This record gives sequence, structure tokens and C-alpha cells, in this order.
Amino acid sequence: MSKSFSSRQKEQRGEAEVLEQLREDFAPWEKSRQARYHAGEKSWGRLGQVRNDGERIYQDFEDDDGNTLDPFHKKLESLSRAARISSIEDAHPVYRYPSAYLDAIIHVDDAELWALEEERLDDDIIAEQPATRRKVLEWLAKPENEHVLATMGDGGTDIWAHSKPGGGKTSFANVIGGIRMTEINNETLLWMLTLDELECLPLAPYMTVAVPEGIEYEVHAKPRNPTLPTTEISLTDVFRDTITYRTPRDLMTKVVPGGLYAVLPDPLFRGCEKLTMATYTPARDAETPAEVTPLRDVNFAFMETRAKDDEFLHPTTIVHDEFSDLVPLNPEADENDQNRKVKGYPVSQGKGRKKNLSTLTLSHSVSRVDEGVREKTRWFVTMPKTPPPNPSLSGIGNVPIDKNYVNRFADRTGRAVIWRDQNYTPIEWPNPYRNYDFRGEISVRYPRREEALDAL
Repeated sequence: MSKSFSSRQKEQRGEAEVLEQLREDFAPWEKSRQARYHAGEKSWGRLGQVRNDGERIYQDFEDDDGNTLDPFHKKLESLSRAARISSIEDAHPVYRYPSAYLDAIIHVDDAELWALEEERLDDDIIAEQPATRRKVLEWLAKPENEHVLATMGDGGTDIWAHSKPGGGKTSFANVIGGIRMTEINNETLLWMLTLDELECLPLAPYMTVAVPEGIEYEVHAKPRNPTLPTTEISLTDVFRDTITYRTPRDLMTKVVPGGLYAVLPDPLFRGCEKLTMATYTPARDAETPAEVTPLRDVNFAFMETRAKDDEFLHPTTIVHDEFSDLVPLNPEADENDQNRKVKGYPVSQGKGRKKNLSTLTLSHSVSRVDEGVREKTRWFVTMPKTPPPNPSLSGIGNVPIDKNYVNRFADRTGRAVIWRDQNYTPIEWPNPYRNYDFRGEISVRYPRREEALDAL
């Protein structure tokens, strides 16, 4: 039965309201070096004097009282100032035990470490860094912070956050992965998307969506408000801009230092089999549902290209959500070579780490993940009301915290404990959702893939 004229009018008004809200909430930041480059204004080299996204992004995240997120170098200065006033024994654990947190998020290479150790701050390798990164490096070089500098390792890092649903993993990834990594390191962020819910929305005004070339897709906004309709939108109603890619390696030739990218998976898996030496079967080529490769398996190919192809060696962070689904415990040698892919993940992780690749992984469970992957990971973030992993769990190593300690920080959201080996420290971060009003989900669908799946 067709809708009445008045019903259609009401729906159209509701759709217009959703679109207006999205465009107000996600107005893009278009003045950065990365934005202007992808807009085709000038060559990357000629934009060298334009500020990076990381030098601006933290300023757009504020609390209910209008206080913006402090730049990280000021947070560091506050830590060392407090230690001078009292003593390092009474200082915050972040400062006392820098290997627990600061080493995980401040990324330096050998040349930078050498210059810092010798206090050669006028070297080009330090002096020509973006301002927000240069000030962090200058803080590291101060004699009073010698113990912090001594813990800094070169190359990439790996941080694994775990909690029950709604425990704060996604807000942690947005603030630490999206804001701090770009601010501190001018890091390039690749957020590997799932289609049902785009978890990186707080970063969307600064993000470029990487879309697989030639693939038909639809995007819908689904408001929680029941009086507003599900509305078909464009990616650029939410995100800053889009680029296309043919293969994972092709995308690595198009990203730029300091750029934030939301990566839609390619349902045809072009280039993935060659990279991973494992089977990828699109829905259109499958004879049974079991043969269809999960879309998330493109993540393995992106890890491989970043670790092996050397197309892009600037510090890069890849975000993997639903990590226990990607690298499950006891993977099967099935039609999609799940076992080969999972067992190869820590190998590409280790190789990539030597080439400035970091990973930020999110999961509900640590025990449900392959033990080889657990063994390779160095930093864990345990959210309040979440039991730390059992030390007897294969591949986990020493666990220096217990549930009682973690739950001391359960009085409000945005707090957790980060730990590795013997060291740990409580950390906190602001709510990244305060700066927009839209409440609901943004989802993507591939109609042709769904048709092929329905036909099986």
C-alpha cells in the first residue's frame, strides 16, 4: 500500500531534519594540509607551511563547560612540574613509569632519539616537526625527563583495549588513536571499518573515507529518535571527503603523513590473495555461504602491505575493531584459510612494527584470541568492571594488576589502566561525543554483495 501524500511529506521533512543535523554536527575542517591536498589544491610538497590536522584536532573536543582538550605537551609539563614540587616518588604513575604509557603513544625513531639524547634540538629532524610534536620532543630532551627518554623505543607500538560492551573501548580509540596519535606523532591513521556501525564518527570532520573503486554502496543514518526516519545520505554528509582505491597496496600510495582515513572493505578483495597467500572468495564467486570470505579479512591484507611493500613508511596506526572475531582462538583451516591468515597476523605485526606501524585493537575478550597474537602484543588497556587477563592464559605473560585495582577507577567513564610486563598506570580521557548532537548509527551496505549472498 502506497503512502499518503501527508505521510510522504512528513517523511521528507524528517529526512531533511536528519541531513541538516548531520551537516551541522559534522562540518568538515578543510584548512589543514591533508584536507587541501586531497581537495587537489596543490602538491604535497608545496603545502609544507600549512598546519596539519593533528595541530588542530584536539581543540575541537571540549567538555560541558567549554574547556578544550589540553595539548599533550602541556599535560607532560604538568607531570614533570608536579614531580619537581614534591618528588618523583610522589609523582603520577604516568611520569614514574613511562614505559607503561608514554612509550606506547610517543613514537620516535633512532635518529630522533640520538638527537634528543644529545640535546640537539636545532637539528632539522627535530626543529622541522609540526609544533605539537616538536614540543613533546623538546620536553623529552630536558634533563629532568631523562628517565622518560631512556624508555623510548624506536618503531611502532601495539595497544590492545578490552572491556565488556559499552566499557569505553571506542572512546579510547577515538581520543588516543585519532586525536593524540595525530597530535603527538603526526601519525597517519587507518581505521578499518565494519559496515553496520561506523565507530569513528567523532573524527569524521577530519577524516577521508577510502572507498573501493567501482563498488556500489549505500549509506544510511539511523537516528535513535523514533520520530525521525532512517535516511539515505552521502558519505560526505558526515566525513570530510573520499578517495578511491583498487587494492590495499594502491591505497598506501594515496595516503599522506598525518591523514586520518576510514577504510571501507573491498567486497571483491582485489589484491588480497597475492598479499597474504590465502584464499579470498567474494560472494559473487561462491557456491555455498561457507565459502564467502568475511569482509573483515581485508585487514590481514592491509597489515601485509604495510609490513612488506614499503609504499608508505611514515608512522601509521591501524585500528582493528572486533579483534577477537578477526584473530579467534583455534582458527580453522577452512575454505577461507582462516588458520593461515590468523597465524600470519603476528608475523606481519612484528615486521610492520619495525617500519613504524602501530596497531590499536579493540575486543570484548582477550582469552578468545589466538595465543600467538596475544604473545606479540605489548600493551593492554583494561577498562573498569573488566577482569584483567589471567596470567596463566597462554601467551599473555605477566599481568601486574588485579580486578580490585582496576575497579578503583570505575566511578566515571573515560578511565582505565594501561599496563605491560611489570609496569602499569591509570589513565583517563575526555568524552569524544560531546561535540555533536546526532545520536544514532551511520551504516553502509553493498547491495550487489547482499544480492549475491541471498542467491546462495
